Parts: sequence; C-alpha cells; structure tokens
Amino acid sequence: MSRGKPKGAKGSKLLRVLKAEDGRAPDPSSLRGDRMPCPGLWKTPVIRWDGELMACCADIDGEISVGSLRDATFDELWFGDVMTNYRMLHIEGRFEEIPKCWSCGGINFYKMSAEEVRAYLDENGRLDLWPAYTDRMGVSA
Repeated sequence: MSRGKPKGAKGSKLLRVLKAEDGRAPDPSSLRGDRMPCPGLWKTPVIRWDGELMACCADIDGEISVGSLRDATFDELWFGDVMTNYRMLHIEGRFEEIPKCWSCGGINFYKMSAEEVRAYLDENGRLDLWPAYTDRMGVSA
C-alpha cells in the first residue's frame, strides 16, 4: 500500500516555501506585502520529544524554540515574552526577523481573521499597531 507524498514542509501543499533564485534570502521588504500573520504562532504549539516548546509546527529543524517545559510551564512559554514578540513581528509584517519565517509563506489550512489580530493587539496593549496592520493588509479599520 502506497503512502503517497510525505507530509510536512517538503511534501505538503499546505505550506508555501519562498525561495531566492540565487540561494540568498530575498529582500525583506518584498516579503511584507499583504502576507497575514501565520496562524501557527497562535494555534499550533509543538512540544518536541525533549520538552522543547516550538513556535512553529513546520520547524522541522528546531530553530524556533520558545523554551523548555523542564524550566517553565506551558503558559509561561506560550503566552510569554518570546511568543508575544514573534506574534507582534508577524502582525507588523517583519517575518525576516524570525528564523524560518522569512522563507515560509505560512500555513494555510486555517486563517487569522482581522478580528483575532485586533483582539490580540488589544489584549496586549498594542492597538497602536492596528492602523499599520489594516493598511498593510488592506482591511478596513
């Protein structure tokens, strides 16, 4: 019985990986556009076999560790400073500042609605970012 194509970053059509023609990272300004924040930073925590909490379900190389569950609780890590920073960078469209994110188009089997982004900004006292987000994403404030 054939299993078909492997799932994950290399075999799945659920991820869109960006590639530079010459092997270098693309110009960061070309990545911002209307790319939405990756829902994975809110909706798909990954706990590795060794207790590391990963920010991304597609980070098969383990480059975006948030911390170890041996040293902190899940809530401390998932809702802590590191993840909050990653989420804010995505909301601002600064994907190039996080390993892996510059070269990934994001997971697309679910979305982050504008209402979810606004609620997150409000919850974190950062509604100052909302006008720039709506302008970048072309959504009405």
